[in-house]
Amino acid sequence: MLGKDLYKIDGKVDLSLEKLKALVFFYSPLLGNDALALYEYLVLKSHSLDFRELNELLMSLNLSVDLFETFCEKLNEYRLLKTLKKDDSYVFFLCEPLTASAFVKDDILVREFILKTSGTHYQDLITDIYEENKYPDYENVSKTLSPKNLDAWTEENEAVLKKPTANSERYSFNTLFDVGRFLKDISTNLFPLPFRTEENLRQIATLADLYDISYDKMRSYVAETVNRSTDSFNMGYLKYLCMHARSDYKNVERGQYDVPCLTYLMSLQNGKEVTENDRKIIMNLSQEYHLNHAVINVLLEHALRNCDNRLIERYLYPIASDLHRNDVATAQQALGRLDRNYERKAQEDRLPVYDTSRNVSMSDEEAEELLKLMGKK
Repeated sequence: MLGKDLYKIDGKVDLSLEKLKALVFFYSPLLGNDALALYEYLVLKSHSLDFRELNELLMSLNLSVDLFETFCEKLNEYRLLKTLKKDDSYVFFLCEPLTASAFVKDDILVREFILKTSGTHYQDLITDIYEENKYPDYENVSKTLSPKNLDAWTEENEAVLKKPTANSERYSFNTLFDVGRFLKDISTNLFPLPFRTEENLRQIATLADLYDISYDKMRSYVAETVNRSTDSFNMGYLKYLCMHARSDYKNVERGQYDVPCLTYLMSLQNGKEVTENDRKIIMNLSQEYHLNHAVINVLLEHALRNCDNRLIERYLYPIASDLHRNDVATAQQALGRLDRNYERKAQEDRLPVYDTSRNVSMSDEEAEELLKLMGKK
């Protein structure tokens, strides 16, 4: 940054009493008083809408450019400020602090706080903030479980936290994608616990099976789908990211149905990229007709073989509906049902037998009828 650069302050911050408490008790030890004072000053000046020279701000704060930049970096680090730059102009976008209750649930911030203060200070602070003493004349003699000494936090302690939870072990779906392995290496900061519902985890595993999404890529997509400011998880956006993800070509033998659908379809098409419409068809077969990856792969292979190497929706969906209604859940069941259906259809639609021993030509009417039966007219 240079003093002659331009700056603008944006973002509206409402410092409620709860957030002021968090700033004073939790953020201050992490930021330092000077960086905290800068944040409070910027909040007060956030009504300014025009770009001005940075020197004006530095003079009013009695700060050098280097110190100002250092304090901004601190505020960026703890998500109180976003610094946006274009050429020689800066926008300082203010973000609201977490409340105390939200702060202590943030994996990264709470660990940083304990390391910079102490486990004892952290526990005392929690007691002071959350324990309302309605009986000041009474001594608290109740015995409670003592927390571990957080001053002695080690990598071994951290490894325990990163082990799959009981929920992740319980949610063992009939999918190729291992939810336990996925959860083992994603922090609750990137994928908060409230969003780890059984339905969300099932959808994540299913999307990975449909579009061949790796564990690392899925962790990245899930983190991108979590909106911390609105405390929400956008499953629709996750489906969009997975459906449009590119997949490396992997040759799969025909009949090896227990692989991701995108992988199998690319192999059936000799490595050609799957079109957006075909990707949507795969999604519909899963979401609308509730077929698993192996049954979908059987159906894709069957459709390409019978529809001139194309996926035609009006052909696919009635068969998908039949498979769903009859609770077809494995590739072998799907193959058996398709074979039975088409044997019956062949019998119903079999062509009339013409006596070729007679050396007579067919009439025009007979020829036209034969062409209709053969589907060529």
